[in-house]
Amino acid sequence: MTPTDFAAFPTGNLCNADPRVRALAPAIKPLIPGKRIAGRARTARISPGQNGAIHRAVHHAVAGDILVVDGGGSKRFGPFGDLLADGCLAKGMVGAVFDCTIRDSADIKALGFQVFCRGFHPEATAKTDRGETDAPVVLGGVQVHPSDIVVGDDDGVVVIPIEAAPEVLTKVAAVAAREESIRARIHAGETTLDIFELDP
Repeated sequence: MTPTDFAAFPTGNLCNADPRVRALAPAIKPLIPGKRIAGRARTARISPGQNGAIHRAVHHAVAGDILVVDGGGSKRFGPFGDLLADGCLAKGMVGAVFDCTIRDSADIKALGFQVFCRGFHPEATAKTDRGETDAPVVLGGVQVHPSDIVVGDDDGVVVIPIEAAPEVLTKVAAVAAREESIRARIHAGETTLDIFELDP
């Protein structure tokens, strides 16, 4: 099992597969529509107006990581911009998730680097507070541990505890196969009322 194995499945299927899969608050939205990401969480926690921990997290990242930043839900600053996005790409990171706003959105989009965030704000940040890296964080009401599996698509972001990941992968494959079976029955003329044996 690798984190990229989860990229084959939409977040809805993952949520259907296992209750241990948790979805972040829907206010955290994708920058690039139609681009799904899946990878290991590389975590950071920052204070309002600071981004030092983000620089440290990117420095220590490895290919396949997703930057996961607890910004406390703030919408008053932009701790991540195009230079950090370029740095993430240079390290082989596959995306980023922020519980706050970011900036340089057009330039980041042009780079093709997928970011999920609460919106955009141009205000600059300082680097005087170290913050925290590689520790449990909370984003959109969900706790994320380092190396948990993170998957994001147009419907939102979900987190899979690393210890549950192998079982979830098996279960989500079964969910996807069942959906294809249901789809075939619909195309053959059955209705969902028939398929799910619901009262008319």
